[in-house]
Amino acid sequence: MSRTHGSYVVAAALFLAANAMSAQQSYPQTLYWGSGLVDIPVAWVSPLSGDFGLGFSSKTIKGSQIASGFGKGMNTNMALSASLWGRAELGWSLYSDDPEWGFFGRALLINEEDYRLKGGAAAWIPSLAVGMRNVGPYSKVDRFGLGYHLGLPTSQDPSREHVVDSLHQNFSTAETVYGVATKSFSLSDVNRNWPNVGLSFTLGYGNGLFKNDGGLGSAYAKHSTGGVFGGAKVEFYPSSRSAVSLMFENNAWDYNLGAVLNYRGILAGLYWTEMGAGSAGNSPATPYNYDKFAFTLGWQNNVLALLRGNFLQERVAQLEKERASLLAEMGNREKRIASLQLEIDRYKAQSLLELETRRAQAEQELKAEREALQRLQERLRRLEQTVPPVEQKPPR
Repeated sequence: MSRTHGSYVVAAALFLAANAMSAQQSYPQTLYWGSGLVDIPVAWVSPLSGDFGLGFSSKTIKGSQIASGFGKGMNTNMALSASLWGRAELGWSLYSDDPEWGFFGRALLINEEDYRLKGGAAAWIPSLAVGMRNVGPYSKVDRFGLGYHLGLPTSQDPSREHVVDSLHQNFSTAETVYGVATKSFSLSDVNRNWPNVGLSFTLGYGNGLFKNDGGLGSAYAKHSTGGVFGGAKVEFYPSSRSAVSLMFENNAWDYNLGAVLNYRGILAGLYWTEMGAGSAGNSPATPYNYDKFAFTLGWQNNVLALLRGNFLQERVAQLEKERASLLAEMGNREKRIASLQLEIDRYKAQSLLELETRRAQAEQELKAEREALQRLQERLRRLEQTVPPVEQKPPR
């Protein structure tokens, strides 16, 4: 096995191991702006520094204002994002072939993984994040990334400048700011006998791209929510190295539906967007108020996996060491439980009233130890089910 291929395997193992230990879901690339659902952001950041996502999307859009992109009637986009310290995601998006572009970012303020193992109500605290989109010079783009065309060069001005088209003169979407909350969990978290099916629910609010319609009103969207957006995702795991995500959302303008297959970091998605707007006529005057279809291709990996496979191999070894520590702690807990059970049985056999207080205390300790053991067993079960074996380099 080549070093590069080995790095891919190690990266996949580490990523899955980290997710397994925390029961944390991953999210695919949105159509335009890094990780999320179909179009909306989520309160999530990839847990490892150096994790990155590269996405390419194309959507069927008609209208006199749209220039030909990937093909006639198609508009293409590309986005690149990377995570830092498990708390921030930064990225750059290319809106069209002209091209127009902008930066985006998100900061995770509260991570639900910090509370998941605490038990009780704390285990259901959602993640919270704030972010920005369309940070750059193109303030007139709409939610599809449209708004400009390249002017024709003249003898006085041989350069081709970006010119705002007539439809987008009143848009103001630069430095869009949003806040979002996301809660994710597995069905097996609710009942250990239920399957490992991931669920997540998201709710947020934003201005700019989520609220500004350029003064077009219902001609821009008939189902505007005034900046409120939300969605849900169901995730299945056909194998330890693949996931299928089904997503439904309202992006503050209309309803979107999508499905994404992730196999070892290679993503492919199909989407039906603006579902509530109905079908387009033969020659729509604008790109709004009719349903559209889109596809995405993406790649998720880790920079360190590509450059320093040995570093990630050490991280996998650390995870294995933690697994051994969990097993040892479970053994100690089981011995303590057996000891407490013998003590309780001995107290039950006695009829002295002064021993009742000690017996009650021992029963409380036994309950606490059993609950702690159950949490450790659940954590170990997730780790063993999800971590794939690291492929070994064959002998020469």
